Amino acid sequence: MNKRASAALVAVLLAGAGCAAEAETPPAPPRTGLLGALADVRATAESSVLVEYGDVAAVRALLAKDAERFRGLQGYGYSDLAGHSRVLPDLVGFDPAQATTALRVGQPPRWVAVLRMDVDVPAVEAKLEGLGGRRGGSGVWTTGEDDELDPDGPLTRAGIVTGFQQVRVEAGSVVRSPAGESLKWVTEPPGGKSLADDPMIGELARCLGDVSAALISKPKSGLPVAAGVRTTPAGEGTEVVCVPDENPNALKDVVRTNLEAAPWAGVLPGATVEQPADQTGLVRVLAPDAPGSRIGRVLQASQRGELPGLFG
Repeated sequence: MNKRASAALVAVLLAGAGCAAEAETPPAPPRTGLLGALADVRATAESSVLVEYGDVAAVRALLAKDAERFRGLQGYGYSDLAGHSRVLPDLVGFDPAQATTALRVGQPPRWVAVLRMDVDVPAVEAKLEGLGGRRGGSGVWTTGEDDELDPDGPLTRAGIVTGFQQVRVEAGSVVRSPAGESLKWVTEPPGGKSLADDPMIGELARCLGDVSAALISKPKSGLPVAAGVRTTPAGEGTEVVCVPDENPNALKDVVRTNLEAAPWAGVLPGATVEQPADQTGLVRVLAPDAPGSRIGRVLQASQRGELPGLFG
């Protein structure tokens, strides 16, 4: 996608959002879930490139019901730590798998991650101090220079090579980043420039809806794509994909054709395509549970870079 096309799509999305806002008379409800998490992060060219979100508490409950079926939703929002839950309490004083929600935005080398969870602040700070950290006047702990790697440090030996150079710990959250500037995307107020208000990221997040795990990609060139999974406490799941397009009706015809052929007929059986009624310029694919299939198929396809092919 070239810059002119991207600008046109943003204009379409802004126009649609403006019409929806004019039609609303009651105040908007408080943002929760994915949108609520994005509302706390400043939108920048770097923070909006990639969003990874997990409703960790909801996924934890689903794993307790059927670990095999819902394993594909595990670790979103804290993917760099997901394989280290056993050692992290001893190293840093908390286990991200026990969080309520997790969000990670940006991509290496500039990214920031937020865990919303009950935190024993003195215990975590003692661990950070033990790692050689020092507490600054802003309450941010620094364990190393920005992007600095300690090949002999305990985190590196545990397989965690970055992400704890800058850390802010509070009773309800842990915010961490390899660099001070990207940490500020969360530790400083976003004002009116949050990712929830971003004309692309925010609208794609709204299109996904109430998801338990999500990936939103806005590459410098190419198609922005949002993928997520909606779940219910009873264990039902719906796979969701959203993309922007200047001509959604024509794109829907393309997607319908692709959904009827390999490989998508096997990956997303029973999927339908629609244009959200309140979001001009977006196309959404919804795929119900598939018997015998694991939940999270669209997330896996997103990680493999396959989803743009569904819309081409």
